[in-house]
Amino acid sequence: MATKGESTKGKIVQTAQRLFRKQGYGKTSIDDICRESGVKRGNLYFYFKSKEEVAQAAIEYAVSIHVPFFETLIADETDPLRKIELMIDGIVAYYVARGCSAG
Repeated sequence: MATKGESTKGKIVQTAQRLFRKQGYGKTSIDDICRESGVKRGNLYFYFKSKEEVAQAAIEYAVSIHVPFFETLIADETDPLRKIELMIDGIVAYYVARGCSAG
């Protein structure tokens, strides 16, 4: 079970990740992250010194989720080109399933 601090930090990171994805890093402010997560600015700065640190944590969180997903996708494939195709197909399926579009 996560401690209250771990839970708060996770809430900040997941909110930031969602906002960065939705509106971009440049258009997302610390105030946006605080408002959406329900975490006060002072509490956010207890865990992170800057927006850049929040972004780094969001990237690390995303990698921790996506790397195992990709490893599973390509685990049984030996052809390097086919591995790339499987990863691209996996990315497309992930975003299509969530209603995201690219262009």
